[in-house]
Amino acid sequence: MEILSLTLVNFRNFSSKKIIFGRNLSVIIGPNGSGKSNILEAISLLSANRSARVETDLDLVKFGKTEAKIEARVVSGDEETNLNVNFLVLDERYLQKAYLIDSVKKRLSDFVSHLAIIVFTPSDLDLVTGSPSTRRHHLDSYLSSIDRDYWRNTGAYNNILTRRNKVLTRILEGKSKPSELDFWDTRLLEHAKFVTQKREEFFQYLNFLESLLPGSKKGELSWQLNESIINAEKLLKNRQRDIAAGVTLSGPHRDDFRFMFLGKDLQYFGSRGEQRMAVLALKLAELEYYQVKKGSRPILALDDIFSELDWEHREAIMAAVEKQQTIITAAEEDSVPKQLFKKATIVELR
Repeated sequence: MEILSLTLVNFRNFSSKKIIFGRNLSVIIGPNGSGKSNILEAISLLSANRSARVETDLDLVKFGKTEAKIEARVVSGDEETNLNVNFLVLDERYLQKAYLIDSVKKRLSDFVSHLAIIVFTPSDLDLVTGSPSTRRHHLDSYLSSIDRDYWRNTGAYNNILTRRNKVLTRILEGKSKPSELDFWDTRLLEHAKFVTQKREEFFQYLNFLESLLPGSKKGELSWQLNESIINAEKLLKNRQRDIAAGVTLSGPHRDDFRFMFLGKDLQYFGSRGEQRMAVLALKLAELEYYQVKKGSRPILALDDIFSELDWEHREAIMAAVEKQQTIITAAEEDSVPKQLFKKATIVELR
């Protein structure tokens, strides 16, 4: 799949901007603050991801404006499609979004089959050093881009979890009976089973895959999925504990995963270089897993990362660039390897 063009209206710092991408490689050059990352953020939003860079979607609309638009022309196989996300600010707290495919209103989940993107940025070190919720958000966004059923099941699981937690609070307040949890437990387990299965499949693949980094051997780097096991027996056994806490204390919403190198947890015992290497390996593996599952490759976006990589890991990136449409951003031309710059479509921002 590829993106042919992107049009932004009142999105972030852009009043009106149209970008034509190369079918193989595009390099976006511009000083800090010119909107390079905003362009990649817009593409990510079209691939059914939520922005991790804002607290509220209201921040996506240019200051002082009440409407904004992201529009893209994409191609998958021989089929070209127009994707649109329209934003309408209702007041200072609420924003309405509309999703359109070829001018027909759709759900956001319908975008998944038309566009997918893997973005690698310096801030992705947070996947190693950040909170479990950061890693879960990344994992769910990625697996949802591959499997629409995963999207539906995680959404359903989270909705049921919210309702179960409300019942727990009402029981604690003496307004409901513990037996009311039986219904929600059954539904929660149904969706938890699916989510857990898909997560396990992905991590089995990660740890089976040959190393994609030069100088690294299979098994040196691994990913450890720490599951918060949930089943009918455990929910019943821990019911009083959940009631006392007013929340559900076990389940996929408590899962985490760790980056391990030679048996050590890189969050606590890894150098910054080792952490960056581990994130790069994860992104490259995500490209491969997507192709295994979908039969095509997502777009690869590299957001100002070459200045952060040593030569060995630059080689791994340059090898990956050839395999799918790639978009690179950089503040300066000199930070992009010359052999890539020469064959790229150049987009300059001022």
